[in-house]
Amino acid sequence: MNGGLRSKRLRTAEEVNPLEGAVNIVDAMLVFACGLMLSLVIHWNVNLDQVGAQVEVQMGQEVTESPDIEENLIKTQNEGGLYEKMGTVYKDPDTGQLFMVTSE
Repeated sequence: MNGGLRSKRLRTAEEVNPLEGAVNIVDAMLVFACGLMLSLVIHWNVNLDQVGAQVEVQMGQEVTESPDIEENLIKTQNEGGLYEKMGTVYKDPDTGQLFMVTSE
């Protein structure tokens, strides 16, 4: 009864890498994440047909300078009664054209 369950071989000095077991956990997490995304797509009926489709932008109407609008803005400044903010205006420095992006 020399050691019972112990191996009779002498253990050699092996390099033990503690991250070997973590690789399997990372693989399992990736499989779980992909399965979760797929189940959410199926549950929410996400339409994947138009993933690469382009959005069509409608041309806006050109507004020229109008003294009536300027006067009304000056009169109602900080009151907010006559006009409401509808978007943000950007100016092209090369052409001088103004583009309004609306929030709707």
